[in-house]
Amino acid sequence: MVNVRLHASRQLARMPGVREAVRSRANSIASRARSDLAQHRAEGHARIEVTRGRTDVVVSLVDVAALSIEYGRDDFTNGRGRHVGAMQGLYIMTRAARRG
Repeated sequence: MVNVRLHASRQLARMPGVREAVRSRANSIASRARSDLAQHRAEGHARIEVTRGRTDVVVSLVDVAALSIEYGRDDFTNGRGRHVGAMQGLYIMTRAARRG
């Protein structure tokens, strides 16, 4: 008969070597994302933020226009009647995660 350990994934995630590997990978992704963002940012306050939890790490692109920076946008007319042109996405986080 098979013996199933109900909390095996929790125990595995909390092992020091696994936690270090997760943090190392997140730091690598954040470093690549910061480098890519620096090449494209002419103005604004976009930044890469790393948030560490008990067993996980989240790397985020933080800006009011984060979705537009990552995925692009269509042209539109803003509330003041000003036309804003379309922009292709930079895929900063996507590329960093794939190469990280």
